[in-house]
Amino acid sequence: MKMLEEKNLETKVMIPKEHYVLVHSSRYGLPAILVINSSLRHFKERSVFGWTCQIVVYFNELANNGMPTNEESTLVLDFFDKLNVIIKDNENHPNALFVSRCTNDGALDAIWQVNDPKITEHQLQIIIDNKQYPREFDYKIEYDEDWKGIDWFLQDFCNP
Repeated sequence: MKMLEEKNLETKVMIPKEHYVLVHSSRYGLPAILVINSSLRHFKERSVFGWTCQIVVYFNELANNGMPTNEESTLVLDFFDKLNVIIKDNENHPNALFVSRCTNDGALDAIWQVNDPKITEHQLQIIIDNKQYPREFDYKIEYDEDWKGIDWFLQDFCNP
């Protein structure tokens, strides 16, 4: 993993106001509902948020086609909302940008692009250590300065 060695490096970045696109699609032959922050499609300062944080939360109660029941969806989306605030860390100077979430095949898969992965890792570890999660989840944080791992769906699902 490539880590930024510069200390006290300050970069001014204009964070675009989030704009969401709702996409009904399919994945693995099952329905998929995506919420994508389309304002990031043409975001230029991608290297400032060069780490991808992906969190997958697993639903317990499923209805049809791997989709959650209404109650289960509410429970997990409330948890997602809390994660979103924690991962962004600071509303005025966010440590992360929300990219997307996808509900499909018994799970909610969410992605953020992160500036400082240590902050995100620390916050997630607190949640895990204190067992402050309603459902099991996995996460990974990987370096992707050019957003190559996520850019395809920003381009494919977010029409200009």
